[in-house]
Amino acid sequence: MGLGRFVARLFGKREKQPAPLPQAEERDYSRQELAAYDGSDRSKPLLIAIRGWVYDVTRGQDFYGPGGPYGMFAGKDCTRALAKVSFDAELFTGDIDGLEPDELDTLEEWIEMFEGKYRRVGRLR
Repeated sequence: MGLGRFVARLFGKREKQPAPLPQAEERDYSRQELAAYDGSDRSKPLLIAIRGWVYDVTRGQDFYGPGGPYGMFAGKDCTRALAKVSFDAELFTGDIDGLEPDELDTLEEWIEMFEGKYRRVGRLR
């Protein structure tokens, strides 16, 4: 036990534990339901959809939460926007029609990153 912990225990002070992050329920989500997980309610997890799958990105709240560099992705289907590496609001859709082969490759790279880093919690219906 370190000195700091010993002193805290001796004088009754407890180290503050970070609040647990909200966990997403494993189920399918409609687009309307997904929109409620955009970070505007901090008691809810952050969710995004990519190519029909919904991911819990709450662990990456510094990136996907309000004010984060990818905060506009939370609560949305980001498929086309990620494929085009764009933040344009009209690209937040699951439509992949007309994407170029290199854009589809980029999308697959994003999916691999999400699969390795975040928990898949359901399908977008």
